[in-house]
Amino acid sequence: MSKNGLQYKLIKVFLLQIILISAATLFGVFAAAKVVEDVLLQSALEGEAAYFWKLYQHDTDYPRPNTLNMTGYLAVGADFSEVPEALRHLQPGYTRVDFAGRQPIVYVEDLNAARLFLVFDEEQVANLAFYFGIVPLSLVLILIYLFAWLAYRQTHQAISPIIKLARQVEQFNFREQSLDKLDLTSLPESADSEVLTLIDALIHFTQKIDAFIERERNFTRDASHELRTPLAVIKSSLALLEKRTDFLPNENKAVVLIARTVRDMESLIETLLLLAREESSPLPEENIIVNDLLKTLIEQLQRTINKPQIQIIIEENQLLVIKAPEKVLSILLTNILKNAFSYTEKGQILISIDTLQLNICDSGVGIPADKLQKVFDSFYRVSCDNKGHGLGLAIVKRLCDRFGWSLKVHSKLNEGTCVSVIFSGNRKNS
Repeated sequence: MSKNGLQYKLIKVFLLQIILISAATLFGVFAAAKVVEDVLLQSALEGEAAYFWKLYQHDTDYPRPNTLNMTGYLAVGADFSEVPEALRHLQPGYTRVDFAGRQPIVYVEDLNAARLFLVFDEEQVANLAFYFGIVPLSLVLILIYLFAWLAYRQTHQAISPIIKLARQVEQFNFREQSLDKLDLTSLPESADSEVLTLIDALIHFTQKIDAFIERERNFTRDASHELRTPLAVIKSSLALLEKRTDFLPNENKAVVLIARTVRDMESLIETLLLLAREESSPLPEENIIVNDLLKTLIEQLQRTINKPQIQIIIEENQLLVIKAPEKVLSILLTNILKNAFSYTEKGQILISIDTLQLNICDSGVGIPADKLQKVFDSFYRVSCDNKGHGLGLAIVKRLCDRFGWSLKVHSKLNEGTCVSVIFSGNRKNS
């Protein structure tokens, strides 16, 4: 149960309420006991003393107070013979003293040459207070706890559909399942009108989102298929042009540029088709050795990107094996490597393979700090001089999100850029 969850907060509120009620009740009990002892009993003892002195002044032989709970002793002058030894040292006022195996309240008061000792044993009063005070109070507390529990149950029952809805949405795997598999129809059985409204809104929302995703997927797939035909025509015509030997220098450069653009477009279309297919029917996964795949991709790129002035350095600190579709991993790494080649005119590209991650760092132009957050946006290019489409890192980010990998980019202007992919979750290491 999450500490930020509604159920946790509800339990916390009711527990806090019970604790505060209990604390207030206990404080009331102790306060009542203190009032009884310090106010009522003391006032009663003072009244008893005053009444005795009034009668004693008229008759010095008047009997000492002697009731079920109170006993009086009188010392006249220096004669303490009738006063118990345990009381003789007491001075006027209120106190408790060990007497006859108990600790009664003793009130001492002087009048002229006489000293009156009133010993009050409040055990009987305490018993009465317990039976007529504590017991009813305890019953009231039990009733309060019972009513609080019933209120909690009613509240919990009222919000339980919301909690179930939240758990169902939280446990739903949006990466592996389509939105139409999110079944919310079983919740309205015990839900009230507000929750029903929320559930209906979510159902309509998921249907719209699912329809939008399906339209986007179909458009991507259909558009990519349709683009293959004109590209095939351009590619076949380009093959005929390349057989000519009477090109002027500028014409030859144009043919090379067209050939490179056609290859980039083919790669982009293949990537879009793969993304559309991956979301509708995931590709089979297999154990891929990243070390070997990187070397193959670098050889292919070096043949198509003519930049011999760039030195490729590979530091293999670990043999990294990833369980994923090979085509997905190839597209991801190819896009990162293409970016490194595109933004580096000379220098080096350092590739380090570690236990948890792959780092591809170049010594190119770098990315300004204010533009670093935008590199994952579609069609965004750091430099207008670059001939790319601005989709490289956007595609890389989408693939990383799809497979639960982490993607980090660090860059310094005029020093270079470092892209790190952390293969967590479904990574295998040897």
